[in-house]
Amino acid sequence: MDLYRLIVFAGILAYTILFTRLAFHQHLGMRTHRSDLGQIDQAVWNSSRGRFVENTDAGFIATRMTDHVEPILALISPVFYLWNDVRALLLLQVIFVAVGAWPLYELALRKLNQLLTPEEAGQIWHVEPLRQLTRPLALSVALAYLLAPQLQSAVLTEFHAAPLAVPLILWAFWAVETRRLWQFAAATILVAAVKEEMALLAAGLGIWALWRFWILDFGFWIRSPHKSGPASLNHSVPYHPISLSPYLLVPLSITLLSLAWFYVATFVIVPAHAVAVYGIAESGYFARYGALGDSPLDILKSFFTRPGLVWGIATEPARVSYLVGLLTPFGFLSLLAPEILLLALPVLLANLLSAYPAQYYGEFHYSAPLVPYFAVSAAYGLARLWRWGARRASGTAYSYQHLPAAGTGTMALASLWRNSRSTLRPALALLFGVWILSWAVWSYTEAGRGPLGGRYDPTPVNEHHRLLPRFLAQIPADAAVTATAAVHPHVSHRRYVYQFPLGLDSPVPADWALLDVTTNTDMAPGDLKARVDAMLAGDWGVVDAADGFLLLQRGATAKTIPDAFYDFARVPASDDLPVDIGLALGEVYPQEWPRWRQTQVISHWAVGAHFDPAVDHPELSILNGKGEVLYTFGTATPTALLWYPPAQWRPGEVVRITTPTLYLPRLWQATSGVGSTSPAVAPLILATFLETEGASSILHPFHPSHAATSLAQPAVAAHFLLPDAENAAPVALEARLLHTKAWPGGLLALWLRWQEHTALPPGWSVFVHLRRQGETITQGDGPPSAGAIAPPLDDFRELTIAAEVRAGETLTVVGGLYDQQTGQRASVLDATDAISGNELIIGQVQIIPPPVPDQACALIPATCASQPLQ
Repeated sequence: MDLYRLIVFAGILAYTILFTRLAFHQHLGMRTHRSDLGQIDQAVWNSSRGRFVENTDAGFIATRMTDHVEPILALISPVFYLWNDVRALLLLQVIFVAVGAWPLYELALRKLNQLLTPEEAGQIWHVEPLRQLTRPLALSVALAYLLAPQLQSAVLTEFHAAPLAVPLILWAFWAVETRRLWQFAAATILVAAVKEEMALLAAGLGIWALWRFWILDFGFWIRSPHKSGPASLNHSVPYHPISLSPYLLVPLSITLLSLAWFYVATFVIVPAHAVAVYGIAESGYFARYGALGDSPLDILKSFFTRPGLVWGIATEPARVSYLVGLLTPFGFLSLLAPEILLLALPVLLANLLSAYPAQYYGEFHYSAPLVPYFAVSAAYGLARLWRWGARRASGTAYSYQHLPAAGTGTMALASLWRNSRSTLRPALALLFGVWILSWAVWSYTEAGRGPLGGRYDPTPVNEHHRLLPRFLAQIPADAAVTATAAVHPHVSHRRYVYQFPLGLDSPVPADWALLDVTTNTDMAPGDLKARVDAMLAGDWGVVDAADGFLLLQRGATAKTIPDAFYDFARVPASDDLPVDIGLALGEVYPQEWPRWRQTQVISHWAVGAHFDPAVDHPELSILNGKGEVLYTFGTATPTALLWYPPAQWRPGEVVRITTPTLYLPRLWQATSGVGSTSPAVAPLILATFLETEGASSILHPFHPSHAATSLAQPAVAAHFLLPDAENAAPVALEARLLHTKAWPGGLLALWLRWQEHTALPPGWSVFVHLRRQGETITQGDGPPSAGAIAPPLDDFRELTIAAEVRAGETLTVVGGLYDQQTGQRASVLDATDAISGNELIIGQVQIIPPPVPDQACALIPATCASQPLQ
């Protein structure tokens, strides 16, 4: 094996290790779900036991074919005889995608080596120098494939059948290029078996093979002066069209059978099974096309009757970005082989025109089958560019006797020119290789899912998650189980498994229930607790419980939940915990999932000896930058307060209260306090956070253990002198913009810090104006969000950018103090304490175009308010 194949193998191995680890951590960290890992895993496991894609997803025995027809799930099911664990599917998915780099490398190398004529291909002095250049180029294509963010996202989107098609498609292209007819047939049949729409890709591959095997070869033979047969065949055998019948019949048969299979799977099999679960005899996925129609016929008609609508949808910024994202990893070379991209058109259009954003953002599994087409077209495009450039960069030195009579200088220059052309091939190879890898690395840094990637999102695995095996070990392997959504994939290797509360009254009812109240349950916390209370009041009992996990069994006698269950709502108490208090706030901080900009605000509450649950009660409010309340404990009761209410709290412990998942704006504040008559309780406390790249920067920490984040934007400072207050100390203000770019209709956040120990007299307030060419277009006047100024004080504000402002403009932000009754302003003092006006210029804001909604914003509109600036 040569060095470059070893590098490809090493890349495959590294990819497998890295992304398997990330996928495993995602599962062990309980970020997988019943949909889709749990239900697909059960279907594969049942197939391995002779029950073809059977599942109990809807609360009764059904089939995976209510949604998709995926025979390949049965073909891969024997993997569970090697490792009977759901993680075997995650590993298999990564391996499938990773090994696709091998046939891609071989295909690219073969196409690049076609620079030589048949005569030159048999001469080692031509072949070996060329290989020294083409192998690095082919390697660059394979590495670009491994760096493609769409494939990385696919293997980290739980488990789906679609990514399994990736190496099969590449295998089929390689088989066509190397004239392995029966390998091509096997590859395309497997592609069609992946999923119903993959049959359209298989049909396209059949057309490609028909073109390559028959039409191109036959045309080549017709044009050949030797007519000894196409390059794909034995050149010693005369060419007869009838001798090529398998090369015609096999691709043609595959094309026709694939189209027939698509029709049967989509319009016969799925509707026949969907009616039992969804109550309608059709595939629900056609409803994803919004204005284009909700049936295949309506969607197809729209292409002819409403082409403007189709074009308008396809050219939306997010969809154009999707196409660019597919082209970028391969340096846009795919555009040089558009005929290969046309083969993927059915699936490409299905994604591009869908009203479901997950299909056209490239961060789920939907784009995985498209990447091979962009990779192969890049290999073909690179080969075409290479042949065009390399042939023009070749040449041999003139010998002097072949030059026309001329002076010595002329002959030397002519020889130098001819020789210099022969040195351009290595330069071209280097240029093309650097071009591809530069784009691939840039694409990875923007959207890659591995380390240093722009969307790197490792899942933390903590002590809570490591408790799960303890509970799994207590459930019999053949027991029917109902489990909460995040637990479901961990118990899905059984014939009967349901998502709680399904299964309690099913035809084959669950006898065991495994719940985790701290992770995703797809239920309101109060509803889940009410259902558990009803179960314990009936014939269910407790088997085990700890840290939010609860294992119940039908017929068990224990009715009391052990105290260890409530550990999820407690943290170890510190040695310096004050005892002469009722209830005191100890800490406030966010826990976040940056990819989806999900935030849970966690607060710690110290319970003292004087705690009285009838009087002392925790309070927390989340406010936006304008001081508007977004959430309180009363809005949606946290899980901890439902299961472990204050009446159960004990002196000396610290209670941890975690809010439900929140989608907060870019600037938000946590106002925390205690409703109490205890004299030792601290007053209302404010913590402020700024969302940056999906994670919260701490601007104003509540607890000393959380240091404030350093901000890039500089602060400006000024002293304000109030009228008729010459003998009073001036009021000092430090102000800064929290970002210097905004868009029309967006928000601008700023931070005012009042530093001196002199409070404002009654009636005085703050003004903040946003100006365009001296004209105020937006203002944010009013007292600080915490009330009257009693320095030191942090005051955070947000201004809404007027919609009529245009991108490219620069606005000025000014602020100061004014008398609310008279409108008179305080004077600003300069460095020499001389009056220099009555307002402070805080900074300037550049207006930019509104950003294209990212994946989180497109799927969860509540996250749009915190989308990072682009």
